[in-house]
Amino acid sequence: MNLERTLERLRDYRIRNKRFDRLVGAVMSNKLAARAVRSSVSAAASFARSKRPVRPGDYDTVFFVAGEMRSGTSWLRRTLSAHPEIACGHEGSFFGRDYNQEEIPVYTGPVSSFTRALAVSEEFKVWHDLPWNQWSDGYEEDLRNLTRLSIDYFLSKEVARTGKKIVGDKSPQHTGNLGEIHEIYPDARVIHIVRDGRDVAVSAMHHWWRLAKGQPEGVFDLTPEEIEIRDVYLRDKEGFLASGRSIFTEERLVQLARRWSDRIGEAHRDGTALYGESYLEIRYEDLLRDTPDILRRILGLLGARTDDGTIERCIQASSFKRASNRRQGEEDSGSFFRKGVAGDWRGVFTERDREIYEGIAGERLIEMGYEV
Repeated sequence: MNLERTLERLRDYRIRNKRFDRLVGAVMSNKLAARAVRSSVSAAASFARSKRPVRPGDYDTVFFVAGEMRSGTSWLRRTLSAHPEIACGHEGSFFGRDYNQEEIPVYTGPVSSFTRALAVSEEFKVWHDLPWNQWSDGYEEDLRNLTRLSIDYFLSKEVARTGKKIVGDKSPQHTGNLGEIHEIYPDARVIHIVRDGRDVAVSAMHHWWRLAKGQPEGVFDLTPEEIEIRDVYLRDKEGFLASGRSIFTEERLVQLARRWSDRIGEAHRDGTALYGESYLEIRYEDLLRDTPDILRRILGLLGARTDDGTIERCIQASSFKRASNRRQGEEDSGSFFRKGVAGDWRGVFTERDREIYEGIAGERLIEMGYEV
């Protein structure tokens, strides 16, 4: 049984047949049937995995998606993963030797990256320096090569799981670490998705409202002022905006503007200089406006097929409506997929917000093609 081919056929059928979701819902409402379906899929997946050994480096092309938080990286990941030749995992957190804490703490546990886990391992350094193993020279080179082999192993698990030969990973961490990525993967392709930083700020604020402590699964510490702003906004959005109030405290907006400007600038500089033609920078707004054309450019970079049928399937599989069960533009602050539009900041930013943000990130906005 070819599980991946079966799932691809099911996805195609789902796109073509609007009643498919209702049919599945009716079947899955029967608990006995639901257990049987889950058991069959689990058994088939286990069988498929057992037949595909993991061979590090067993891929044709490796790529990484960079982009600031709330910039469409998850949308792009889902779009690419719907392609029959491309596997793109969630967030491997592979890169970032200095990554030992969240700059904006939306996660309460310890954090790290794979490169950091190896680089700070005192036991590995001690072992490498043992005089009798004859490997005590070239620590940095050995560390770099072992990192590549290890990350290749995890990427190749996706190849083994999916049978696809173009494999990649997306993570907001990539945006500030393209130099490090190039040290380990000079042969990779890099896709950097950029979104207007003012829209990023609006989307991020809603995201943190949803993840604030006191909410289900909440982890983020909002200030008392931010909690009051959130609660008033959610009670009466139109009234809140009409009153001229801002959804941001000044400190939070400064933080967001500085982070976006610094990280986008670094990724733009390093990606262009280090990767050349293997680096593709796209704008979220352009991807929204002309999804087929921009997606065709991305697939061309990756060496994947670009026929119209495949592109349409990728677009349909990752559509906002499919992900959120809402029309694009309908806001739901409680959803990861909040609104899915460009230019939302224009109806949210106050004059004070514009002055603060553009005072910090105005030059970067212009550099990336945005009006101020």
